[in-house]
Amino acid sequence: MPSAHIAPLRVVIAGGGVAALETLMALHDLGEQQLRLTVVAPDDDFVLRPMSVAVPFSAGHVTRVPLDEVCAGFGARRVRAAVAAVDAGARRVTCHDGAVLDYDVLVLATGADTRPAYRAALTFSDEDPERLNGLLRDIEQGSCASVALVVPPAGSWALPVYELALMLARHARDAGVDDLEIHLVTPEPAPLAVFGAEASDAVARLLADAGIRVHAGSYASVQRGGRITLAPGDRRLHVARVVALPVVEGRPIPGVPADDHGFVPVDDHCRVIGVDGVYAVGDGADFPVKQGGLAAQQADVAARDIAAAAGADVTPEPFRPVLRGMLLTGGEPRFLRRPPATTNGTRIPPVSTDRLWWPPTKVVGRYLAPWLAGRAGALRAEAEAAPGGGLAVEAELAVDRDAQPLSLSPLGPLRRGPRGRW
Repeated sequence: MPSAHIAPLRVVIAGGGVAALETLMALHDLGEQQLRLTVVAPDDDFVLRPMSVAVPFSAGHVTRVPLDEVCAGFGARRVRAAVAAVDAGARRVTCHDGAVLDYDVLVLATGADTRPAYRAALTFSDEDPERLNGLLRDIEQGSCASVALVVPPAGSWALPVYELALMLARHARDAGVDDLEIHLVTPEPAPLAVFGAEASDAVARLLADAGIRVHAGSYASVQRGGRITLAPGDRRLHVARVVALPVVEGRPIPGVPADDHGFVPVDDHCRVIGVDGVYAVGDGADFPVKQGGLAAQQADVAARDIAAAAGADVTPEPFRPVLRGMLLTGGEPRFLRRPPATTNGTRIPPVSTDRLWWPPTKVVGRYLAPWLAGRAGALRAEAEAAPGGGLAVEAELAVDRDAQPLSLSPLGPLRRGPRGRW
């Protein structure tokens, strides 16, 4: 128990998404007595969107929870504003509405922005998944004979494009359309290669069984009229409709360092490099893979480091990313691990029917996922649907980014330099 003469650390958490809420919940658990928590976010609700890809197919939903309710439940002050600038020397945050907040520790969980990768394609956005409704109607009515789904060359989490491809194929079959031509174009060397060979092979088989043509290791140039040029090789596709994922870009904040793409450089404990008392977690940090489960893991790493500095009985641990993914397919459930795990010296099969995490939701957070699953039935439909409706994968990501770069950018892989920067 802290001394009555020692004031609690003032921790300001900027953001209202997965990383922000996981940070709040972890800090409340690890160091509640030593911390005074404030959450700064402009939105009224926390919005969980990983099931949004299924919304147009009437197979998913978007979960919303009032931020005021979350903050009240975890002992945090709530400020409805957006961070405009940071004065790291004075340890002060200025908000867009002019409000000024002093902090001892600042956690930036402000997320990232997206922009269309191609002018001549329909951009799929988890903020507006129903933009696909017109495409679905065209498929049902037989006025769309071919579709290309494209992963842009940089900055996108590719898994939704595979879900879209598989669910489009199933939607067409259910509508009695047997001749829809679906192409999937990705710079990845193989489908979802980041998950490892076994998982990638399993996904490739699912795609092949659904009649989806995969163009891996390909960069797309999209022209009007559904004309696509694939590099390398100058190969050509001509389709009726093109759907692409957006490009993800950082949100630079004055007073906080950022790379050329707007992402904040952090070390292995998610501390902003070169700035004392500031952490960055989630999509705004410069870790090359942007995914909700990884954002939650970064939040847990930062929370342990902050709680330990405040005197809590916890040991800081570096970020060791484990990528967990649930691919929505509507098929038989399979769970894959990378690398294969062992129990008492016995190798666990890389493909099994055993659940890898609970609750079996698409965003895996040590605190956030169980809280949501237990809250008034939130995520119940997702938790019940997931075991019988998808392919779940767990993969340890390489710590050495130079050995296994994950960037899909033609600009080259993100490399770790001195002081632990990726």
